[in-house]
Amino acid sequence: MSDLLTALGAGRGDVVAMVGAGGKTTLIYRLAAVARERGLRVVVTTTTHMGLLPESITGPVFVEAEGSADALLDEGLRREGRATLLGRRIRSDKLEGIAPSRVDELAHRADLVLVEADGARGRSLKLPAAHEPVVPSSTTLLVVVAALDVLGAPLDDTRVHRLEIVSDAIGRATGTLVREGDLVAVLRHPAGYLSRAGGRTRPAVFLNKAEGPEAAAAAERIARDLIPPYALVAAGSARRGEARSWT
Repeated sequence: MSDLLTALGAGRGDVVAMVGAGGKTTLIYRLAAVARERGLRVVVTTTTHMGLLPESITGPVFVEAEGSADALLDEGLRREGRATLLGRRIRSDKLEGIAPSRVDELAHRADLVLVEADGARGRSLKLPAAHEPVVPSSTTLLVVVAALDVLGAPLDDTRVHRLEIVSDAIGRATGTLVREGDLVAVLRHPAGYLSRAGGRTRPAVFLNKAEGPEAAAAAERIARDLIPPYALVAAGSARRGEARSWT
């Protein structure tokens, strides 16, 4: 097992966009913590929405609508080496993100930029609607997240976001049990996340919640069916901060 940054092949100079479902926010802040341990200056942001987490996890949080964001961001990076930048407060526990073009500007202010570029309402699997995700043009690594707790569970909106899109795309009726092949079909679907990767963007998958021998074995079988078209597949636990990868 490796740390998450190593497993995903992310590092200095990357703009990493997280899409899909099943633990994006946890994964982002785990990556940020590892990057700080390596001495990288890290900015976390979103182009959609993000729940407000404790500052012990996020580092300083700056909101553009509240003014002086650039100066505060630079000071936060100088002082702590990490910061979260968001657009405006929607409610006390949720904030709106920033424009993709603003993310492109941030790429010159930090060593690593981590972007939550998609929403999934806490589900484990997703295919995007036509207007999703919101991926900045500066993205160098697109990580599609899916959680393995969907395997063996019913294909329903308990664990699947955009259920109708997923069901239609893979030709499986709602309520049927999700198989490994279904997960592969979602991740390989031509109208899915692969179609959102730009020409210079490395596409990767992170299979979250690969905890225990059965899940690890399933992850390895799924990974073999995803390379290519993906350049890399990592599987592990965002919560524990560990993963292994295949290329």
